[in-house]
Amino acid sequence: MNKESAQKSFGILILVWCVVAAISQAAIPVTAQTNPSAAESKPVPNTSAPAPSTDGIISAPVPKEPGSVQIFGLVDGPSGPLISGKDKANRDIQSRVGLNGKLWVVLTQPLPLSPDKYALFMNGVEVKGLDAGVDGTYQSEGGASMHALVFTLQRNKNNDAFWKDLLGSVAGMHVPVVVSLGEQSADGKSTRPTILGSPVAAVSFQLEVIGLWRLIFALVAVIAVISLVWGHARTRTTLRNSYLPQIKPSQQTYSLGRWQMAFWFTLIFAAFVCLFVVLWDTNTISSQALALMGISSATALAAVEIDVVKDSPADAANRGLQALGLKTYADVLRVQQEIADRKTELAGLETSESDARHGKHGRSPAEERRKQLQIEIQDRDNILRTYNANIQPFLTQGWFKDISTDINGTTIHRLQAICWTFTLGAVFVITVYRTLAMPEFNGTLLTLMGISSAGYVGFKYPEVNS
Repeated sequence: MNKESAQKSFGILILVWCVVAAISQAAIPVTAQTNPSAAESKPVPNTSAPAPSTDGIISAPVPKEPGSVQIFGLVDGPSGPLISGKDKANRDIQSRVGLNGKLWVVLTQPLPLSPDKYALFMNGVEVKGLDAGVDGTYQSEGGASMHALVFTLQRNKNNDAFWKDLLGSVAGMHVPVVVSLGEQSADGKSTRPTILGSPVAAVSFQLEVIGLWRLIFALVAVIAVISLVWGHARTRTTLRNSYLPQIKPSQQTYSLGRWQMAFWFTLIFAAFVCLFVVLWDTNTISSQALALMGISSATALAAVEIDVVKDSPADAANRGLQALGLKTYADVLRVQQEIADRKTELAGLETSESDARHGKHGRSPAEERRKQLQIEIQDRDNILRTYNANIQPFLTQGWFKDISTDINGTTIHRLQAICWTFTLGAVFVITVYRTLAMPEFNGTLLTLMGISSAGYVGFKYPEVNS
């Protein structure tokens, strides 16, 4: 190791540590004082709300006062069939009402107060932050006109926690919801639900979590990125080292730094797309997600820089192959094609009648050409034999073995980076599925990830890359 290389390596390590420290410090959450208004805006289950029934649908009690306003049913427009209850086959009706959609609550009689005095409840919890309901007229299938209260199911900071709790951890494209209304008190605070439906099926419907076309879009986008990043990895150097450019791309060894970078990029991209099609929100990437991408990018960059500055067996093999005229894999293919062409020409040589007249008096032109072709084929075969012997230590041994071992076998610093990457990746996926938000890793955990990556980079310098 010369002095210049050691200085470059030390500079790389300092750079990586600075990046990790800066990202980790920025990711540490600042403790804020409790905001009373925010606490009030968080949806809190109403203790007087109906209790869930055994089938998972919340049962709504029947109003005791005769002639009081009740919910007749739920629809998605001023006309058309009800979306609440079940169809003729006794199956749940799969509605098209979801986030940003309009829910029409059809009533048995006009409301005694103005529409802005009523709040919408779902599963016994008030949906805060919605625009005030507006009067509507529903034309029933029988031709009768009925009063309705129309709500737009928008998501904002006041009801974000409610929607994420309702839509998270779902196993299908819809989630069951029981709807009710409640009068707001004079100070703007909601009361318990007072306008219910009877039977409970009249106010129960399947809220759409994600539509079919949005699901198709998400699948196409995620599959396209996975194909571009991971599909090309089998035949190209997208996720592979390039120790010897003379080796076929599909036979190059896999790179731990590049694989880690691709892992977090794919995971965060897929989470972003899924959250967008469910929540219609583009501001879902957390600072911790950016920190993970930054750590993986810095690791991959430092690993490549170390491979450039250090002298290794791969460099010696590369110089030897270049001396044979093999600078890239295209040169190897050229030599193989030259051998094939000469073998074809050699097989087609035949002694002509004029060559036969030479007899013992001299060698024919065909024999001279045949001898020359054999020498040329032998020379190129020798080049390929030397090539195959030199590249053997640098060929891939399989994905996991490539990223977890060096010439001495499995190494702890590589296993450490792999294990922490898989662990945090699993936590990331589970958190996105359950909470519909990218996880907020604390600064300590991100620092641990940075230390693991820095350890890999630091131990990479003395590694022999064969």
